[in-house]
Amino acid sequence: MKTKQQIEYIYKKLGDYWPKYSNRKPAAKIHKEAFTSLIGVMLSAQSQDKRTAIACKQLFALADTPEKMIKLSREEIIEAIRPAGLHNAKSKNILATSSKLLMEYNGKVPQTQKELMNLPGIGRKSSDIMMRFVWGAPNIAVDTHVFRLLWRLGWTNTLDESKSSIIVNDTTPDKYKYAAHMQLITHAKRVCTSKKPKCYVCVIDEVCDKRHINIPKSKLREVVNA
Repeated sequence: MKTKQQIEYIYKKLGDYWPKYSNRKPAAKIHKEAFTSLIGVMLSAQSQDKRTAIACKQLFALADTPEKMIKLSREEIIEAIRPAGLHNAKSKNILATSSKLLMEYNGKVPQTQKELMNLPGIGRKSSDIMMRFVWGAPNIAVDTHVFRLLWRLGWTNTLDESKSSIIVNDTTPDKYKYAAHMQLITHAKRVCTSKKPKCYVCVIDEVCDKRHINIPKSKLREVVNA
């Protein structure tokens, strides 16, 4: 775990290093409307931004509201979202979520995390992204990239991304929360990369534990539990 002083240091350094990301939204999945953003977030799971963007463009050309979405066949949705991968599970969740929104929320996307997490295909990470970038709440989403950074820093003591999300949200001062997700994920993607992390240019290297820095995430559990 990191001390309060170390966490302050991390955010000040990241704020100086990535100033343009303080108010930036993840454009591949966050759109003008709450519904298309919700579907974009669902499609982004285990998908690269470029592929997510293509899938969103193809799907929303066919349907961009829950009313229109439920009129599509599952096969039509699968073909449209194929670039984002996991198209069987995602198509099922898209139709189920669209139906639930119409039946229980008058076609509107709910604005609480608890309600969002009751939608098919929406877990802690996806709900955090929606709360932060659609509803403007100070939530920090933890995906595989942010988790990698938190683990190597020694900020989290669990391999569970949802529990790591709770840890980073509970320990981050409010003044840093709005910029935190984009600065953490950008640093993870561009500096604290999965392979060959660029520690030699890392502005927070001084407070990094470098924990299991050469171990891929898929191997972490067996190493930690050994």
